[in-house]
Amino acid sequence: MRRRWIATGSALLCAVLVVSLVGGAWTLSGPRYRAGQQIAFEIQDTTTWFWGCCCNCCEETLVLGWRIVNASELTLHSVALQQPAYASTWQGTWDQIDANGVAVSAGQYKLYVDTSAGTLSRCFTIYDPCSCTSWCSACNCTVCEDVDCITDCACKVSLVFVDNCSPCIFPFFWWGCCGSTANCGCP
Repeated sequence: MRRRWIATGSALLCAVLVVSLVGGAWTLSGPRYRAGQQIAFEIQDTTTWFWGCCCNCCEETLVLGWRIVNASELTLHSVALQQPAYASTWQGTWDQIDANGVAVSAGQYKLYVDTSAGTLSRCFTIYDPCSCTSWCSACNCTVCEDVDCITDCACKVSLVFVDNCSPCIFPFFWWGCCGSTANCGCP
């Protein structure tokens, strides 16, 4: 009886370890988007109170432009805004095409947004659900360093991806399904 409890406990521990390693690998490369899926992002201003910080004088952040780079930091797509835009009214979108209008391939990318508070960055992965190797592309990810927020006293500026997806039901979340089976298959 004791051996069965030990075997069951060991199997459960191994399962938790595998799930945490796979889940951890996915978070290293940021959110995952299916090839061809539009990616939306925005800047959020928040005010928090810290002990010793007495200002409530946070100015609204201005967005100056943004760019997408590949894993080698080569700029694939960039947008310089003609007029700075207030973060509260601005939302950026990218259709996964480079400066020449060609669709980018599956892989890891980084979004940079230039603001009046500084440059923010977020990493993300594009995957192809029809590729034989994409089912575990996150297993080979590299660590990507984000600068997803800038804090100055009580003022915090954050770069976030806008999630237009609803949670997936097992087992479809392994392939990045967002809400319906239409997003799980080949485009």
